[in-house]
Amino acid sequence: MAPMSQLTERKLALAVVDLTGFMRASEKTEAAPLARFLDDWYGVVAESVAPAGGAVVKCVGDGCLVAFPPERCADAVTAVSGLGDAVAALGKRHGQKVGYGANVHLAVVADGEIGPPNDRRRDVVGAGVNHVFTMGNGAGVRVSEPVYRQLPNDRRRAWRKRKPPATYTFEG
Repeated sequence: MAPMSQLTERKLALAVVDLTGFMRASEKTEAAPLARFLDDWYGVVAESVAPAGGAVVKCVGDGCLVAFPPERCADAVTAVSGLGDAVAALGKRHGQKVGYGANVHLAVVADGEIGPPNDRRRDVVGAGVNHVFTMGNGAGVRVSEPVYRQLPNDRRRAWRKRKPPATYTFEG
C-alpha cells in the first residue's frame, strides 16, 4: 500500500450545498437523465463558488462539499446565498422542481490527497466537516457562529440565531 500523501491541518471555510426536492426528482427520472442533471448541478456549484475562492472538494449524490480560504467567509456566504437563480434555471433546463440549501462553517481540518493508491484525490477531514453536514438541512442558508462573526456588521441583521448549536438562518 502506498503511503498517504502529506496532509496539512489548516483552517478553511467549508460549505455543503445540496438540492431540495432531489429525492422526489430522482424517483421520477431515469438514471441517464438524472446523471446529466447532477453533472449540470455540480458545474453550477463549481462556477458559482470559484469567484469567491471556493473549490468543490467532492460531490455525493446531490450534495457538494466546498472549501474556501478562511478569510473569505463573507464571500462564501455570498456565493452560496446567490445560487437561487442558477438553481431555478437548472430545474427549468431539466424539467425538475428543485431548490437548494447550504451550510457554511469555519473549522480546522486535515487537507490533502487521500484515497486508494491508484485514485488519490483532495479531501478534507475532521470534526468541522461533520459539523457543516449536521448544521441543518432543507431550503435556506445556515452559517455557524464562527462564520457569522466574520460577516460585516451590516450583513448580520438578516440572520436569526437558532440553538443549539448556534446556527444562523438567512431570512433576507
